[in-house]
Amino acid sequence: MSIDTNITLTAPQKEYYQRFVNLGVNDLPMPQGDGVIRISPFDDYYLFTLFNEVDGEDTPIDLSNVGDIFLNFIGTNDEIDIKNHTQVEDIDIAQGEVLFRITRDDSRKILALDNNNFYISTKMIAEDGNVSDESVVYQGIWLAVDEASRTSLTSQIEDQRIEYSIELAKLQEENELLKKENAELIESAGQDTITIQTLEATIVELENEVQELTNANKNAVNDLARARAKNAQALAQKRLLEKQQVDALKKSRQVAQTGSRSRWFFRNAANNLEGYGGGKFGRGGRSQL
Repeated sequence: MSIDTNITLTAPQKEYYQRFVNLGVNDLPMPQGDGVIRISPFDDYYLFTLFNEVDGEDTPIDLSNVGDIFLNFIGTNDEIDIKNHTQVEDIDIAQGEVLFRITRDDSRKILALDNNNFYISTKMIAEDGNVSDESVVYQGIWLAVDEASRTSLTSQIEDQRIEYSIELAKLQEENELLKKENAELIESAGQDTITIQTLEATIVELENEVQELTNANKNAVNDLARARAKNAQALAQKRLLEKQQVDALKKSRQVAQTGSRSRWFFRNAANNLEGYGGGKFGRGGRSQL
């Protein structure tokens, strides 16, 4: 059993923050008032170790200079003060260890008390016999062994109940958090659904626009092709007309040239005949006999 106390000692005893702890390796420090010891009808020994907490570490206190240490049991009509037991070599009081021996007689007196509190106190005794005021450094509870067993079971049940309550509260808190997250997810899912529907509608509109643009593009391409074909046809017609005009001009020139040569031939022939008839030939002359 470990005992935790914040009661300070007197000036000669130093101002310690103290805890009494027995040698049980699995025990935890007990705060003021929570320590429990078990009293049997027989001789019992109770070993505590006094520590000072320094920087979060348990440091044994040198008890060799704090005076006498007592384990006190106080009832309405009786009081039992048990001084620390020093007739044991293995107890190192300089390392904060203190041992109490409760005899069979003291045990019976304690079990008959109407008060279940125990106290650990100290007082300084000078060489001249002067005694300082007694200082209480810790207060706890004592129980009879058989009652302690029942109390232990009750305590375990209570501990389990507390642990269950803490765990239940934790689970409820987690459940509330999950509910909140679930509600947020549902709300988010609803918003996502609306967004998806909006996007789907937008996609349909875009597809319709694309189709309209495709159709319009096809019409524009067809119109452009028809216009190009029409222009090409007109150009071909123009080139054909120009060729026909050129051919007509060439033919006209040929006809003109042919007529000129014919006229020249006939004039020349007439002149020759005329010259032949006059005894000499000459252009534009007459023959003379």
